[in-house]
Amino acid sequence: MLLVLGEYIWEKQVIPPAEQWAAGVKHLKALGEYAASLGLQIALELEPFKLSLLNDVPNMVRFIDDVNHPAVKANIDVSHLQLAGTKPEELRSLKGKAIHVHISDCDGLVHGDLPPGRGVVDFGPYLKEIAALGIDGAISIELEYSPEPDKIADWVTEAYTSTDQLLKAAGIKRSNV
Repeated sequence: MLLVLGEYIWEKQVIPPAEQWAAGVKHLKALGEYAASLGLQIALELEPFKLSLLNDVPNMVRFIDDVNHPAVKANIDVSHLQLAGTKPEELRSLKGKAIHVHISDCDGLVHGDLPPGRGVVDFGPYLKEIAALGIDGAISIELEYSPEPDKIADWVTEAYTSTDQLLKAAGIKRSNV
């Protein structure tokens, strides 16, 4: 299950950020217990926005370490990493802490979830680091709205084909591709 925690309430004012962080950790531990009882895991998504709780890899690592539950891990979203200015090497700190990957592209400025090749993401270095993590989980394509709704099937096919090529080039095993 993918979970996006969102942003700090009231721009990190009124309720101190440390208190908001602690509440998130406490409740994710409880949610992790429930998920584990159902045989599920929770993948937390990094959101590349200034006030997001999990807006960079160090915050993601710290949060996962604070939650300290085997059912709560990270989702790696390549376009979000690009938007957050994350260097591919930073992913090494997620070894053993990531269970899911989103593949999408962006223009480098705005969240967009485009088919790979339509934006500025240099996928090779990110996919090399992702492959080295040995993630035992899903890699999926994440797409936002097609600029041409009547051609949505072409949009999805383009994303599927380009993602397949990227994964092959990176030597990442694909199933159901």
